[in-house]
Amino acid sequence: MRVIVGGLVQESNTFSTASVTVDDFRRYYMAADEELASGGTARNELSGFYLAAKERGVELLPTLYAGAVSSGRIGRTPFDELKRMLLSRIGRLRQADGVLLALHGAWCADDEDDAVGEVLEDVRAIVGPGIKIVVTLDSHANVTRRIAALADGIAGYRTFPHVDYMETGHRAACLLFDMIEDSRRPAVAFRKVPMIVPAENQQTYRGPMRELWLEAEAGEKAGASIATSLFAVQPWLDVKEMGCSVVVVGADRARAEAEADRLAAMMWERRAAFDVELHTVEAIVGLLDGEDSGRPVVLSDSADSPGAGSPGDSNYVLRELLRLNVQHRRTALLSIVDAEAARKASAAGSGSRVKLAVGHSISTEAGLPLEIEAEVAAVGSGKFRFGGGFIKNLEADMGHCAVLAIGGLSLLVMENAVFTGDPAMYRSIGLEPAEADIVLVKSANQFRSEYEKLSSRIYILDTPGASTANIKSLNFVNIDRPMYPFDDHFDWRQSR
Repeated sequence: MRVIVGGLVQESNTFSTASVTVDDFRRYYMAADEELASGGTARNELSGFYLAAKERGVELLPTLYAGAVSSGRIGRTPFDELKRMLLSRIGRLRQADGVLLALHGAWCADDEDDAVGEVLEDVRAIVGPGIKIVVTLDSHANVTRRIAALADGIAGYRTFPHVDYMETGHRAACLLFDMIEDSRRPAVAFRKVPMIVPAENQQTYRGPMRELWLEAEAGEKAGASIATSLFAVQPWLDVKEMGCSVVVVGADRARAEAEADRLAAMMWERRAAFDVELHTVEAIVGLLDGEDSGRPVVLSDSADSPGAGSPGDSNYVLRELLRLNVQHRRTALLSIVDAEAARKASAAGSGSRVKLAVGHSISTEAGLPLEIEAEVAAVGSGKFRFGGGFIKNLEADMGHCAVLAIGGLSLLVMENAVFTGDPAMYRSIGLEPAEADIVLVKSANQFRSEYEKLSSRIYILDTPGASTANIKSLNFVNIDRPMYPFDDHFDWRQSR
């Protein structure tokens, strides 16, 4: 058996002004040809592909595997360049039995809402209708009719916070290998559910998503499904065909369709259970002033999460902490993306005092830079490896970075955005989250896999930004209506 492998993985936020280039993919993760087989120690989907192939004696034909930190829409020029790099390699390969791709599912180009669908369409045009294609998708994918029609099998992440990247790759590979060995094409049943819910309450180990996954697993055990995927879509996409979805890959068409209907109805019934409580910075500071538990308070500024496509350059929480004079009585760790400030602080060197303007260097329409005077407490290399807070062993690169000390506040200013949900980010430059009174994470949910080990005192902030949990505050104009939470009492089955 010979199977083509590759992937393009990035998430878009159509409300964000953050941009991405091919160089961002090169800096974050890019491997081509034989590099894929020795792709390092990162526990991503690719490593799952290769593990399954080794177990089953399958020859993998490598092409391109590339990913980048989330952003706004990708421009047509870099999108076409990435596609060319992938498709040209696929086109050179012959006599393949199948195609295995790691994709994301919530990726938009400037002129294409369904970038993943476009990639799949181009791949299908090269390999033809007879070759089976199986893809992995993020559990926040906005699955479209085109994606469901072009893929012979879909495997979504089953955990959030995401900790099963490698396991998802392994499941997808085994699904494809079984299809090829058995010379069969299972049914793909797809249901769209017209609802958009906050990512902050989508944990798969508790709450509504846990309940839904227990039902999905029961359906698999009963034989209604070979592989079920539940997609509670990331909510920052103002596009057509937006919404949550269920995909059931089954041996029997009728049973798969019935199972998809059952799970979609359950998802709709639980729509209000995803609501999340938001807190002001002032309210949390007031709570902190009244106690001293010895454990940090973890504040999620999810509205400015780079993992959700926001720039990571908001200074809102820093402004609030300074306004409340927290720097004189508490210690706090914060982060911000500001390339110019990071370069100036790094050049000044550790021990220097600097006057800088920080923040809103990218999202200039959302706020103004904040003038600060601080001591450069540390200068770092910018590189660190994720532990359990993201793809384990994947290397992140903040570029120029430094810690600016303002009283008890330690502001990590960085040149490049990275996923901020792993304590390894702060630790890489000498800051220990477990020893601070307040720790800011710019992450909606992914941070919980590591930060819940440090503290149970976690609060989601009500802050402005492109990835806010306050969905109704975003200016949606392109989504289909009716759509929850903007509409509620309607026959959701008729709206699909």
